[in-house]
Amino acid sequence: MSFSPLSLAFAVVPRLPLRVVMRMADTGASIAARCGGTMIDRQRVNMARLTGTEPSSDELRAAVRSHIRNYAEQLMLGSRGGTPLLEGVSFEGFEALAAASADGPVVLALGHSGSWDRAGAWVCAHGRGIVTVAEKVEPPSLFERFVALREGLGMEIIGVAKGESVFSTLVERVRDRSVIVPLLADRDISGSGIEVDLGTRRALVAAGPAALATKLERPLFVACITYENETSTGADVRVRCVGPISAADRERPGLNRVEALTQAWVDEFAAMMALKAQDWHMMQRVYVEDLDPERLARARAEHERKNR
Repeated sequence: MSFSPLSLAFAVVPRLPLRVVMRMADTGASIAARCGGTMIDRQRVNMARLTGTEPSSDELRAAVRSHIRNYAEQLMLGSRGGTPLLEGVSFEGFEALAAASADGPVVLALGHSGSWDRAGAWVCAHGRGIVTVAEKVEPPSLFERFVALREGLGMEIIGVAKGESVFSTLVERVRDRSVIVPLLADRDISGSGIEVDLGTRRALVAAGPAALATKLERPLFVACITYENETSTGADVRVRCVGPISAADRERPGLNRVEALTQAWVDEFAAMMALKAQDWHMMQRVYVEDLDPERLARARAEHERKNR
């Protein structure tokens, strides 16, 4: 039987009171921020490249708290104790997003920010269907628990392994359905990413949102999710959603529609995210200058081989 600390957390944490879990997460985040490490250094670098300004020690500590708070909320969502997490969500632009999905699917580009699961649960609770993809994690039993939690909240989940494409599956799953298709796309795991300006530097992001919207000939929106009113025992969630996104002023020779549309949504996301960069949960390499060129070339070759 496979075991991991996260599997144990999924088994134990949802049984605890929400305030206790959030206070534990806050304490753990403070310790992690003081200890530092490679991932926290990467968070600092990414925040600086997004905003053009080196984050202060307080902002970096806030980023670690935000990151761990999101994990704690993921563990609690769907449990009896996590019911209050469906409250305290403000969603600016939801009416336009819901209206766009009334006659077919609408694609929503997201970054790893704030609490996207709380936002998704709120959308489902307000009568709109969600179909999305989630990166598979090990062990498989953990991923199954992860998926069951989200499906219990009303979301449909398609699992995707690193380097794998589920684009055709997603197209067929959502075609002609009145659903919202949120896709975390501020980093690429497929090997088919698109290079864009993200804040002050070039970065590699997923092609999925723009490619799907183009394939389906449906609108593309983008949202930035942040925390508000943070305390040691919880926080509210703010979603800012804009769209439909247009690439008309970004199309130029040598840049196809998917590339132009990707840069367009990234521009909107980066502008919103820079206002509260500590809620951007990006402790991975996303900027081009940090990526290993040989490893990237191998990933792209493997992607092409699998999807011939």
